[in-house]
Amino acid sequence: MNRSPRTGRIPNASQTLDPRALGRPVHLLPTFVAPLRDDLSEVFRTNLNRRYRASFELGAVTIAQLDAVPERCRWLGYADETGRIGFALERQLLLCILDYRYGAREARSSGATDASAWPPETATEERLASMLGRQFVAALAERIEWLPQTTGGATLNHEFSESATNAPRTGTWAIRAEVSEPACGIAGSLWFTLDDGWMKHLLARLAPQRENRRTQADAAKPLASRLQLKLVGRLLEKEIPLGLLLDTRVGDVIPVRLGETEVLVDNERLMTARVAEHKGKLCLTAFEDLE
Repeated sequence: MNRSPRTGRIPNASQTLDPRALGRPVHLLPTFVAPLRDDLSEVFRTNLNRRYRASFELGAVTIAQLDAVPERCRWLGYADETGRIGFALERQLLLCILDYRYGAREARSSGATDASAWPPETATEERLASMLGRQFVAALAERIEWLPQTTGGATLNHEFSESATNAPRTGTWAIRAEVSEPACGIAGSLWFTLDDGWMKHLLARLAPQRENRRTQADAAKPLASRLQLKLVGRLLEKEIPLGLLLDTRVGDVIPVRLGETEVLVDNERLMTARVAEHKGKLCLTAFEDLE
């Protein structure tokens, strides 16, 4: 056991704890970033790589409290009733996406990383940053609501309002995703920041669900009242020729007709039902058992 040569005391190797994290499942945050990385990769793949024939790649995704404010970022804020999420994309990545969006040939030779060589910021660049922010923040919010380990609790639908925001302060919880584009020789980071409201919501979704008195009371009810079954309504199936499918483009309309639908439990047909509209939502009604 090592002792200080001057005082003979054992050095204090303990780490200072953030009192805001006490009693909260902060240790579960690494399990959140793995599915989030898959979601962000899918946004890059479908909205950028496939559309513009780009080759953006997602590297490591981490979540931690900021010890320094990221540079070369223009921050946008997205707020709803839960709280506020900050978003930023380092400018070299944003300019690379801008090149691909308006001229893929130029994008392949636009690997300049010197900020002094970058063009002045334009309204087109601002609109692109806003569009990307909405896409990525929506993916983040959806992942928080649908974590693989979450077994209970009501999910929320988030309608964000957007505004410019100041750079975050040190100590703010932030998510960093490393992004690269090998064809252009570009690399940088995508950032999210979570305020106290969103961080509290994330940790609540990560926390294991505890039994309450109501759950214990339900245990005394008959099995038929307690047994939970997941009903799946198979609305329609439509067969179309392969040639027609390959000719389909964004904006095309495939006509369908909703008739009687099947209701399944564990992929087994249990009953039939009719599809009706109620207050703008599709509902199943007129159930009939299958013989």
